[in-house]
Amino acid sequence: MSKKRILLFEDSDMFADILLEFLHEAGYTTRRAINGFEGIKEVYQFLPHLIITDVEMPLFKGYQATRLLKSRKHTRNIPIIMFTALGETKDRFWGGQAGADCYIEKSPDNFDELNHYLEALLAESRDIDYAAIEKEGKRINDNALIEMVNNLLDNKLFQMTIIGMLAELSSKLACLEDIVQGVFELLAYICETEILSIMIKSSGNVLFVYTMNQAGYTAAIANDFTAITIADFFTLFPDFTILAKHTKDFAPPGDKAKRIESYQVIPLSIAGEQFATVHIANSIKEYFSPFILENLNIFLAATAPIVANALSLKQMEELQSKTRIAFARYVPIDVMDEIINKSSASVNQSETRNVAVLFVDIRNFTKITENSNAHGVVSFLNDYFSLMGNEIIAEGGYIDKFIGDEIMAVFGAPKTLPNAPVCAIRGALKMITVLTQVNTSSITLPESGFVVGIGINYGPCIVGNIGFYDKQDYTAIGDTVNLASRLEGVTKYYCHPIIVSENMYEAAKGMFLFRKVDSVRVKGKNQPVGLYAVYAAYREDIKDDRVPASLLLNRELLDQYNKGLKLYYMREWETAGQYFSNALKLNPQDYLSALYLERVVGYLKKPPPENWDITTTLTEK
Repeated sequence: MSKKRILLFEDSDMFADILLEFLHEAGYTTRRAINGFEGIKEVYQFLPHLIITDVEMPLFKGYQATRLLKSRKHTRNIPIIMFTALGETKDRFWGGQAGADCYIEKSPDNFDELNHYLEALLAESRDIDYAAIEKEGKRINDNALIEMVNNLLDNKLFQMTIIGMLAELSSKLACLEDIVQGVFELLAYICETEILSIMIKSSGNVLFVYTMNQAGYTAAIANDFTAITIADFFTLFPDFTILAKHTKDFAPPGDKAKRIESYQVIPLSIAGEQFATVHIANSIKEYFSPFILENLNIFLAATAPIVANALSLKQMEELQSKTRIAFARYVPIDVMDEIINKSSASVNQSETRNVAVLFVDIRNFTKITENSNAHGVVSFLNDYFSLMGNEIIAEGGYIDKFIGDEIMAVFGAPKTLPNAPVCAIRGALKMITVLTQVNTSSITLPESGFVVGIGINYGPCIVGNIGFYDKQDYTAIGDTVNLASRLEGVTKYYCHPIIVSENMYEAAKGMFLFRKVDSVRVKGKNQPVGLYAVYAAYREDIKDDRVPASLLLNRELLDQYNKGLKLYYMREWETAGQYFSNALKLNPQDYLSALYLERVVGYLKKPPPENWDITTTLTEK
C-alpha cells in the first residue's frame, strides 16, 4: 500500500522541520511550500491526499489558498487542515468560510490531535480525480494562477456584494411576500432565473408557494414546472400534510414555449432543520455550472434566516390576529389594546367618565324556562344574544356582561363616543326592531308573547378593570348603573319597551321622539327621576311595516296627552281627565293615557295632600 502524500503550507522553517519530522515518523510522504501561492502550484505537481496549511503567510494567506482550492472542481475534495497559531473566533470563522475541513491551534502539544484528524480524514472515501488534477496542472503557470486568484477574488467580492444587498433588503422589509419578491429579484443577479419558486412550510400545516415566471413561459409549461416543484417538496417533506395553502405568482404566464432543460432544487435550512425549498429552471442545457451553484448555495444559505424571520413574523401576526378575534368575544378590542400597550399599573387604573348604560331583559323569562327544555332555551338565548349584541356593537357599545337573560351594555367606555346617549337610544330602537328575527321555535312562549324591556341612563360612572390578579373584568359601577337597571324594571309597570332617564332625554331630545312618562322614586333612591318613553317616529309618517307598533305614536294623541299631563301637574283633575279621554279615543290601547285617567278619577274622589310633589314612589325593582 503506497504512502499517503501530505502537502504542508508553512513559512516558518523551524516549525516546518518539526512538523515534517513528525509526519515522516508517522509514515507519510511529505512536501512543503513556503506560502499559499507556491502551495497551490504544488497541489498540481505533488497531487496530495491531504493539505496542512498555516493561516498567516506571505504572498497568499492560508484561507485564501483554501478558498481557491475548494472552488475548483477537481481539487475541492482534497481535505485541508488549518494548523495555525491564530485561535481567535474570527480566524476560525474565516477558516470555516474558506472551506477548511478542520481547524487546529498550532503547537507541538497538539500533534496527537493533528494525527487523529489526519487518520480520520484520510480514511474517508473521497472522489478525487488525480489524473484530472495532473492534466489541469500542465496548463497552470504563474500567470494562469494569478488569473485564477483574480477571478476567485472577483467572485468573492460579487458574493459579498449580493449578500450585502440581501442584508439591506431584510432591514427594509418585514412582510414575507415582499422578502420573497426581493430575494427573487436578487437571484437574477446570480443566474438567469427564467422561472423559479419557493415553497415554505409553516405552522398549522400551512404551505406558502411563491412563483415568478420571469421568462414568460406558457401556462402549460408553468404548470408542469409547478408539478415538479411540488413533487420535490414532498420528497423532502413526506410527512407534511397541507391544511391550508397560500399562493402568489409575481409574473403571469406568457407565450414562451421553449423546453425547460436545466433545473435545480435547493432546500433552505435554519439551525440544521429544513423548512423550505427553492426551485430554479432554465431552458439552457447544463446551465447550472459549479460556479453558478456555488454562488446560489452561498446566497441561499444567507437567505434562509431572513426568510425564516419573515415567516416567524407572519406567524406571530396571524397568531395575534386569531387571538384578538378569539378574545374579542370576552374582552373589548379597546381594552385588549390597552392591556397590550400599557403597563400593568396603568391598566389597573380606573377613571370617572360620563357614559350611557343600557339594560335589556326578557319579560316572563322564568315562565319560558319552566315550560321549555334546557337545550331549547340555550339555543333561543344564543340567537337572541347574537342579534342584540350585533346591534349594540354596531352603535359602538360594549357588552359589559350577560346576567342570565339580561344584557348590560355601556356606550362611551372603553371606547369614547362623541354622543353616547344618541348611540345608546339608536341601538335600543334597532334591538326592538329586530326582535321579530329571533328564532323562538325551540321554546314555549307565555301568553304575553316575546317581549323585552330596555332601560337607559346617562351620567358619571367609575370605569376600569375591576377584580383581582387572576380574574378581572372591564366594567362600569356607580349610581348611574344602578338607576339604568331600575329603569329597565319599570318598563313592565309602564308597558313600554324603552324608557330612559331625564339625563338621557336632555342629551338627545333633538334626535328622537320622546314622551314624558312620569316622575318617580325608584326603590332604593330618594331623589325623583324623570322618565321618558322613546319612539321611532309618528305613526302617520311611517309607511314601513317593519317598525314595531310599540315604537310608533299618533301625533294628535301625543298632543292631547301632553296637555292632559301639564294640567295633571297643576291639579286640574277634571280638565286633565278630558284630555286623557281624548287621547284614548284616538287609541283605546294607549296604556299611559289610561293610567293617568285612572289617577285623575282617583284624585277627584280623594285629592292628594297639599304638599304633593307629583312624584310616584315605586316599591318594586
